[in-house]
Amino acid sequence: MKKSKYKFYLLLSSQILIIAIFVGLFFMDFDDFFPEDISFINQNPSCDLREKSCEINLGKNQKISLSISPKSIPLMKTLDFKVKTQNLNLEDLKLKIYATNMDMGIFKKKFKKISQNTFLAKQMLPTCIIGNMIWNADISSSSLKNGARFTFKTK
Repeated sequence: MKKSKYKFYLLLSSQILIIAIFVGLFFMDFDDFFPEDISFINQNPSCDLREKSCEINLGKNQKISLSISPKSIPLMKTLDFKVKTQNLNLEDLKLKIYATNMDMGIFKKKFKKISQNTFLAKQMLPTCIIGNMIWNADISSSSLKNGARFTFKTK
């Protein structure tokens, strides 16, 4: 009797483990396993997102500009990342934010379309005791051959 009870619990726990693995795979972010093959065009290094919006020309008179507010780019506060496009018909615009001088995590967001050529994403950036972090904000879309890479600093 005890042996059959043991087998029952062993079988039950193995089934629960298998179900947990499948549920975990379902909710997993597969973008990390199959990254898109996109080349990024960098913003002009003289453009400072703490002062004004910056624009990248993707070619064929197609442009993407990014502005961040508040302009001081405070840490641990929600930031608005606003993208304006020119001569682009996009629906699925994605944002990926990451620090370049230290591993502060990778933050992925999907932009929400708020008007014909304007998109908005909100994100909070973590604080760091070292300070003076340099961040990249990569903007991409499945309908674009090239993405736009914006660089900004936080204090």
